[in-house]
Amino acid sequence: MGKPRYMTIMFVPDGTESGRTFRVRRWLLRFVIGFAIVVVVGIVLFFSFYGKILTRAAMADRLQDENQKLLRYQYKVKLLEENLVQTREVVSRLVELAGIDYEFPEFPSDSTIFAELDRRGMAVLARSADGDLTVPSGMPVQGFISQDFEIGNADRFHPGIDIACAEGTPVLATAVGEVIYADSDESYGSMIVIKHNDSITTIYGHNKELLMGVGDKVLTGSRIALSGNTGVSTAPHLHYEIRINDQPINPLD
Repeated sequence: MGKPRYMTIMFVPDGTESGRTFRVRRWLLRFVIGFAIVVVVGIVLFFSFYGKILTRAAMADRLQDENQKLLRYQYKVKLLEENLVQTREVVSRLVELAGIDYEFPEFPSDSTIFAELDRRGMAVLARSADGDLTVPSGMPVQGFISQDFEIGNADRFHPGIDIACAEGTPVLATAVGEVIYADSDESYGSMIVIKHNDSITTIYGHNKELLMGVGDKVLTGSRIALSGNTGVSTAPHLHYEIRINDQPINPLD
């Protein structure tokens, strides 16, 4: 006896209503079930890939915007370099006319500049999970250290470190504490000061925007500001200080 060519589907409702019976061909039922499975799988795959496409599209737009900013910076740097070369030539002629024996140092090559950046290394927020959370550890932003700590020389007094980074980079608290100052300073620009215990404070200067106010409690790694180029500053960076009993110490120590 061969396989049945038809299948019967019965719908039996609750109560006294009579049920309904449908008689369909076996191959048609298989086709409908298979088609439904393909549709469901297709919908799942579509939304899965569609989400990735949207993410990549957003990333592409962001990268394009950053690329435009880099092109503008590159153009400005090129203009500054050309102006500097012209200025050197004029000063060299004046020096020659004045009879002064002086020779300008050559511009460092790109490889020399990048080697210096590699030597300084990147500043990142990293600390051990154990230990006193009121003691600052690690760096508040990702970037390159563009100026070191120096307090022994009165002409180059610099009681913290400068970390070069793009404007709008999140600035993170390096320890638990309370904000005791969040305002504009003539030198430090938009500045925020956190008191961590009876003796230790940290200072974050030249910010674009402050995200905390006086009296706010902060945890280690909390976003407290967005880096910028305010106050006495020649390029976007964060000025970071650690003070013990109001005496600056080297954050890299």
